[in-house]
Amino acid sequence: MKVYVLIVDDEFGLADITADLLTDRGYEVAIEINGKLGLTSLEKRPADIVVSDLMMPIMDGPEMIRRIRQDPSLARIPTILMTALPEAVPTGELGQHDALIVKPYKIAELVALIEKLTKR
Repeated sequence: MKVYVLIVDDEFGLADITADLLTDRGYEVAIEINGKLGLTSLEKRPADIVVSDLMMPIMDGPEMIRRIRQDPSLARIPTILMTALPEAVPTGELGQHDALIVKPYKIAELVALIEKLTKR
């Protein structure tokens, strides 16, 4: 059974390239362009892991992850936060992501995090 990855990122080019590279490695991938749409997608079909950008319009990654953690049906989904500005990443109670990856990243780094967090 393929691991289902939801990518939430408003940078269409990066999201598409990442999705293609993950698909080539055997993952099933969906893309949403903001946290609000990401949550809607998860309500319809929970992902095995969420990979989200930090800064997006409408709802940013940290807010989406906070809402995931508040929903008992979604709370256990591992999350990876992506950013080019690691100093802007919330920490402590506000930082509820499981892992952080800094852009630009190598696909092998992302795959290693996905493998670790989904325990494949």
